[in-house]
Parts: sequence; C-alpha cells; structure tokens
Amino acid sequence: MPVNPLITPSVVKVKEDVIDQIFNFNPSDAPLVSMIGRQPIDNVYFEWQRDAYRTPDQTRGAIEGADATYAAQTEPTLLNNRTQIFQDTVSVSNTAERVKKYGRDSEAKRLRMKKMIELKRDIEAAAIASGATVTGTDAVAPKMRGLYGFITNDRVIGTSPDPTTNTAPVAGALTAFTEDDLKLGIQTAYENGGDASVVLCSPAHKVRISGFTGGVQRTNEVGGRSAAVVNAAFDFYRSDFGVTKIVPNRVQAGSTAGLRNTVYIVDADKLALATLRGFESEQLATVGDAKNYQVRTEVSLLVRDEKPLYAIRDCTVSGA
Repeated sequence: MPVNPLITPSVVKVKEDVIDQIFNFNPSDAPLVSMIGRQPIDNVYFEWQRDAYRTPDQTRGAIEGADATYAAQTEPTLLNNRTQIFQDTVSVSNTAERVKKYGRDSEAKRLRMKKMIELKRDIEAAAIASGATVTGTDAVAPKMRGLYGFITNDRVIGTSPDPTTNTAPVAGALTAFTEDDLKLGIQTAYENGGDASVVLCSPAHKVRISGFTGGVQRTNEVGGRSAAVVNAAFDFYRSDFGVTKIVPNRVQAGSTAGLRNTVYIVDADKLALATLRGFESEQLATVGDAKNYQVRTEVSLLVRDEKPLYAIRDCTVSGA
C-alpha cells in the first residue's frame, strides 16, 4: 500500500448518493370497496326497501267457475344505515414545503395523497367489521353498520345481528373453519337468491381454504420456458352452485371482531358504497408559519338485501 493515500473518510464533503424515490410497500388495497359500485345519497340517515317472493306452492289451483279469493299481501321491509365521516389532517411548515427534498417536490401533496389511501383502508375496515350504527351528536362521531352487522344468515357460535333493530352480533367461542362451513354458506346464499360469487377472508383463512380437498383440481402446468408448477393453492372454488372467487383481504388480518374471525360470502351487485361526500382536500386556516389541510369523505355501506349473503363467524385466527 502506498504511503499516505487519500482515502474516502478524509475527503471533505463527499457528494451524497440518495435514490430520488420514496418506497412504500405497505398494502394499499381495499378489495370490498374496490369491487362494489357507488350510490349517491342525500342524508346522513338513509333507508331502502327490499321485498321477497312467497314460497312456491305446487298445490295452488282454482276450481272452474269459482269466485276469486284474496290473500293478505305483504309489504316491502326497510333497511337503513348511517354515514360515517372519515378524516385526517396534515400540517406542513412553509420551510419544510420550500426546501428541496428527495423523492417528492411537495411534502403537502405527498402527505394528502397518503392520507387518502389510509382513509380508503379505514372505510374498508368499517364497511366490513362495524356491528351497528351510532347516531352522531356534538360529542359522539356517527358510525356506519358494516357486513358484520348486516348479515343474518350465518354460522355463529355467539349471537347473530339484527339490522332491523340495530342489534350488533355478539362473538362466541372461536371454532375451526371447515369446508362444510363453506359449502353450507354457498348453498344458503344460493337458496336465498345469491350467486355466492366472492369469498372475502383474511390471508390466514385463504391458506385454510386452499387446504380444502373438495371442489379443487390439483394440476401441473408446463408451458414455454416455465418449469412444472404444482398448484398448492387455488383462487376459485367450484361448488354445486357455481364458481366462487376467493379474495384474501389484508385488512381482515386486523384483530378487530368482524375482520379476522369472520369469512364473508357476498355478491358485489348486492352492495354499494353510499356516498354523501366524496373525497375532498381542503386547506384550513393558517396557524403560525405552516399550511394545514383536512382530507375527508362521508360514506356508508348499502346492503340492498342481506339474505343472499352469508357470514361464517367465530372462526379461529388460522381456521384450524
């Protein structure tokens, strides 16, 4: 080694090498909110009507020439929900906004976009796991009812909800989630007018479903330059009543009741995100040497009819 070489630690002001990007691999998806449509509403409390046909009667017949008789008629029944305000705030000093930064030009724009994504996942969690509505006051935030509080056809160890009386479900002892539970849920949904087109579940319950042996074909795929692949999991479950897509939901990995302890069998066309106010970002009053923003939206869940849906409640975290 030569004498007295200049080495890097001795160099004055070595230029920084910073990748001009910000990486964020935290999940941002919200499968339920993404798959359902939107329904504009005009009040914080809203109602809708659902009706049903009578049971088919093979003995129904009329005697020739007889007078007509008139049976009592049934009226549609009402369901309801309340809106929930989802909001978050951002405050950025004018100096922090002005200085040059790696990975973004504007800290305020980056943070407002980040808040919208976070709020979308908050909506996803509430639309799934909220058990009952809460009426808003000057001291209490209003809350919507989610799938957890709407679906009355279920496998339950505790107590089922009653959306007509705003009664939340009561969780029971956690029990294994079996293939028979899934089959019964799909059949019940079908018998009540549903297609059982989607199963929403936690990642752990997706793994559990992939271990079911009925209604699945394990094959090797060989093609092109790819090696043989053994299908150890499946994304669609074929039952006697059609094909059901299995959708793992990262939000349902949360520990709240109604998320990781419940598997939902739904149809997207039976649901909608009821929107009173869409996403908006508003600059608030200036306080000090900073700019302040509020990002907000006001929405709820519309379940057009809960009978064609099904919930497998009180499942253990792994399903086993």
